[in-house]
Amino acid sequence: MEFRRRSARLRAGADRISALPDDLLLLVLARLRCARAAARTGLISRRWRGLAARLREIVFRGVPLHRIEAALGRLSPAVSLLEIRVPKERRADTARGKLLLRVGPARGNSLLRVGTTRANSLLRAAARLEPEELVFDLPSDLIDGSLVVDLPCLRRATFIALRIFLLILRVPDGAEFPALESLSLSCGIAHAHLDALLRHCPRLRTLRLGGFLFDQGDLRVNSASLQELAVDRESGLTHRVDIVAPALKQLSMSLIATEVSISVLAPMVEKVSWHCCYRAGSITFGLWELEQVTLETSESQGQLPSLQIHASIVCLLSCSQFTAME
Repeated sequence: MEFRRRSARLRAGADRISALPDDLLLLVLARLRCARAAARTGLISRRWRGLAARLREIVFRGVPLHRIEAALGRLSPAVSLLEIRVPKERRADTARGKLLLRVGPARGNSLLRVGTTRANSLLRAAARLEPEELVFDLPSDLIDGSLVVDLPCLRRATFIALRIFLLILRVPDGAEFPALESLSLSCGIAHAHLDALLRHCPRLRTLRLGGFLFDQGDLRVNSASLQELAVDRESGLTHRVDIVAPALKQLSMSLIATEVSISVLAPMVEKVSWHCCYRAGSITFGLWELEQVTLETSESQGQLPSLQIHASIVCLLSCSQFTAME
């Protein structure tokens, strides 16, 4: 009967797209890759109203911060993807007759600032949707001081990516991540209780730390399930590296150090990329001053790994490079 009514509307010149079943319309909305654009389709036709709330892949891009949490409250739980990329505030200015766009929050506008309370509230609202994949990107311009964030329980999440500047990341009691397989933390993490976090991730396979500031310059990773570890520390000094990962197969490290203590227990590792730069005068051998050490395993079997040691003569300020093959 319903099919006959839709056929009659089509013959009468009705909107053919709106006459499609809900499942097909949801596929059309998912292709938009933008929650705001999907919601606006309800302004075009009554047929589309309410469909955006049923999407399984939710992407917020270009949505003002103060509207995101309210929008999350109108969505149904158990989504497959929740991606929140908070936009930087743009304001116009003129100089020499040209229109310039300056990126950054307007001072004094509380709607554009993110403190600890708002950040935690937003993450709790995101956790209520029980996403399988969570991406949260918060520009540094919008952050009001250091954020103390309690990572909420995400039992269904298999992938989590947080890109937040000046973050103190904590794991509260009861928080569990039993399905988490991939975790990415990047951009100026001030402190993170990695030990506590990893203990609650029994299935973690991939850990990526970018622009990461370790607690007191120490990096400690202890995981029985971890298979890939990538660390790219762009600033700050590393004093200690302690890795215990019996199942680890790929290790990529890029860091800056003075006198660094390194311990890596990874008997199954197959691929290694290690790049360590040393501050001037931190390690010397007579007249020689160590600048950097790079170790790369071969991409193909049968080839030896490459070890490069860069050093300079302190008194003459001339550089020399040694390459050793192991």
